[in-house]
Amino acid sequence: MNAQNSGDLQTVLVDDSTEQVALLNHMEFVRTPQRMQLSQIQHATNWTIERKNVPLTKKQALWSRFSVDYLGNQPATFAVVINNPSIDYLDAYVLDDKGRILGSFLVGSKRDTVLQSNLHRNFVLPIELLPGQKKQIYMRIRDDGPAAYSVELWRDSARVIQEQYHSMFISLVSGALVMLFCYFLLTYMMLRSPIRFWFAIANFGLLLLFLAIQGTLSQVTGLGAYSSSVISVLIAIIILAAAKVCHAMLANVPMLWRFMSYLLAIGLLAIAPILDSYWQIVISSVLTTIAVLLHLSLAVIYQNRQHNTPNRLYALGWLVISATAMLNVSLYLSGTHSSLEMDVTISGIMMLGLLLIAAAIASHEKSVAFVQQVHQQNLIDNLHHFYDLFRNSAEGLYTSTKQGKLVTTNPAMASLFGYQDETQMLEEVQDTSQLYANPSERELLLKEIYQNGKALGKEIKGLRRDGSEFWFCISVQLTRDTQEDLFFGSIFDITEKKQSNISLEYLATHDSLTGVYNRREFEQKLRDAIRHSKQLKQELILLYMDLDQFKLVNDTCGHKAGDALIKQLSQLLNDEVMGKGLLARLGGDEFGVILEGDNADFAMEIAYRMLKVIEQYRFNWENHIFAMGISIGVAQWNDQVDTPEQLLSMADAACYAAKEQGRNQVHQYSNEDHKTKRYENELEWVSQLTNALEQDRFCLYYQHYYPLSKVADGHHYEILLRMLDEQDNIIPPSVFLSAAERYGLTAQIDKWVIKHTFKWLAANPQHLQQLNTCNINLSGHSLADNDLKREVVQCFDEYRIPHDKICFEITESMAIVKLDETLRFINTFTKLGCTFALDDFGSGFSSYSYLKHLPVDCVKIDGSFIKDMLLDPVDMAMVCSIKDVAKAMSMRTVAEFVESKDIMIELGKIGVDFAQGFGIAKPAPLTDFKPCKTID
Repeated sequence: MNAQNSGDLQTVLVDDSTEQVALLNHMEFVRTPQRMQLSQIQHATNWTIERKNVPLTKKQALWSRFSVDYLGNQPATFAVVINNPSIDYLDAYVLDDKGRILGSFLVGSKRDTVLQSNLHRNFVLPIELLPGQKKQIYMRIRDDGPAAYSVELWRDSARVIQEQYHSMFISLVSGALVMLFCYFLLTYMMLRSPIRFWFAIANFGLLLLFLAIQGTLSQVTGLGAYSSSVISVLIAIIILAAAKVCHAMLANVPMLWRFMSYLLAIGLLAIAPILDSYWQIVISSVLTTIAVLLHLSLAVIYQNRQHNTPNRLYALGWLVISATAMLNVSLYLSGTHSSLEMDVTISGIMMLGLLLIAAAIASHEKSVAFVQQVHQQNLIDNLHHFYDLFRNSAEGLYTSTKQGKLVTTNPAMASLFGYQDETQMLEEVQDTSQLYANPSERELLLKEIYQNGKALGKEIKGLRRDGSEFWFCISVQLTRDTQEDLFFGSIFDITEKKQSNISLEYLATHDSLTGVYNRREFEQKLRDAIRHSKQLKQELILLYMDLDQFKLVNDTCGHKAGDALIKQLSQLLNDEVMGKGLLARLGGDEFGVILEGDNADFAMEIAYRMLKVIEQYRFNWENHIFAMGISIGVAQWNDQVDTPEQLLSMADAACYAAKEQGRNQVHQYSNEDHKTKRYENELEWVSQLTNALEQDRFCLYYQHYYPLSKVADGHHYEILLRMLDEQDNIIPPSVFLSAAERYGLTAQIDKWVIKHTFKWLAANPQHLQQLNTCNINLSGHSLADNDLKREVVQCFDEYRIPHDKICFEITESMAIVKLDETLRFINTFTKLGCTFALDDFGSGFSSYSYLKHLPVDCVKIDGSFIKDMLLDPVDMAMVCSIKDVAKAMSMRTVAEFVESKDIMIELGKIGVDFAQGFGIAKPAPLTDFKPCKTID
């Protein structure tokens, strides 16, 4: 109903008996531009009694008006109460019946609280009325939220009583929430139950939310200007805490749904500073509804089937809380003012929901405690089982104190150390140090245990009761008890294994043919000698020897004769060096001698004696008599030499000079040795290698290797490298690779091989499809080159070669010398799918010590064991041993230098997987590739 003119205000009649009047039904409303003044509004004609809850725009204001006609006999004080503490701006004007302004009130949540006529959780406008007086009240509201509020006229005395009731209501609800918060927080601190902590946070959030809705929080803190944002943040905290409670109660909630719960809370936090009040309320309601539905769904889906009472109580509590909350929001958005009685009812129902959730938490913890009790009972029931295991274990098990006193032991432990039983051992062993052959080893063991908390697989020499020594392996764990530290250990006998390892260690440091030191150990000894020479300022001489007629013996009488010659000559040389220096076999027919200190003064004398001994020696083999010679290079260490490689290079150069001067001579290295033909020749090779890399004067060959235990399932071959000289003559790698290694060109050569191999495979897709494995050799010097790694990865991507079709071969000797670089390279490309083979396996017999540390897929057995395996039982045993070790580690085996069908057949019987050599297929250009012929 529209008013007829500006003077037709809706009138509220008030007398002495009036205590409270709801004014919304007696008010008129009009939406106007924000800047319209009271004088303009008074003459407006579009007033209406219909109030719409549509939010105001930024440029709008909502005016309302009504008239009060006081019919009482005594002056009275009334107050207009606007029940929405979050209204941004509220301007109220009190006029007399002639339209003159008697007073004004400028209040609102975004205005300073000192402007309010009295400090109240709502907006209270006092009005003094005299008998027969009539006053008009105009109010202007500017707010970005829904136009949801109630307006009431209260007599002061009645308002005070009503406010007391409301304060009591607020106190009761707040007190209940505070009690729940304190109770669950205190019990959390005692029980350390996360679910109690988060439920306490949820109650605290509800407390603040209740106070914010009631206007008390703004009244106390002065944050009324941010009430909508504060409410959004509080709802976000409640959702987060409720999610934590939900996830703690339910079994195995997936991370996706946990993340969804957290995302809802984060969404509320995000909108708080961005959206206006209306949209904050709308979106908060939507997100809260989603959170409720999500938690209810999770409570149904992921409940504990055996103990579902907590989930049912939890779900019921959520239903009660969410239903009452939605009812409250709906009333608010519809503009319906809830009475104190309704507020008490809604709050009581919500408190019932909280109590249901509290009961659910208590029931949940009770079920968890029951499960733990059952678990503990099972542990107790299993103690007898573990005791039986302790008593009957094949390993020696014990417990001891830090001071070395045995606390417990089992029969196996007593038997291991030669005692009749545990009782005798516990009585006679006063200190566990007496179980060690060297008691100081216990102190070292304790030091490691205290550093790491444990010591695993330590090999120690023990002492039995009868005084005999043996080897045992011990693993110990430290347990820190409240009273003292205890050590729990297990021990088993490894005497046989240790003795075998000692033999392997000997073989790892000595040449298997001659019995003198091998190259790897020699280089280590030389490194130590250089360090000692630096520290002690003593002399150090290195002799490098190369037999002059060895190739002639090999070519004339075969490798077996060559081996016999090397064995006999090494004994002659060792007799001359014995007690003065260290002799080692550095290669096929190369030997080295280290002379230190006073012995270095006799270096030239020893060198000439060895020269004379070899010169006088005659080698007789099957009616063939050979006169031998030896070229000896002598290099003296100086302060400019830091590595064994440098000193070996110097001695090698001097040896080469001795050969160039006519062989069977001794030549001492000097600073002018770089002018010798050896260095000139190597520099020339370096120049040729550089030109070959720049001009692509390399070519690729291949050599098949044949499967012995199954039908061939595709091509298996190894890529070989050849170089072309200026006349296009083929140069084998044995001629130029040593120079490449010496001058650091191997990485560039390896890159060339890989790139051109991949390029050829990509150009022959049918061949690539039929390819099973293509082996590519890598130099040990290239493994630490990061550019090589990057280029290999780029080649795989550029030419789209399947990783599993490529196997990289690494020479055993270089893999061991550069173990760290080798492991890093292997790990990088194994992850991509490539395989790795260990080439020349067994040549240094350091293999068994390092093989378990090298994650290779294939072992290529060194050809020196293959060529005479049918004649030499030692070679046969070595091949079988290598095959057995490889099989135990799930590695394939390839035999090299297979030159006859008989050897191939025997390798198949042994169980070797593949054979490679001239007896299978000779090397040929890759461009002329032909499949491997079937071998009958």
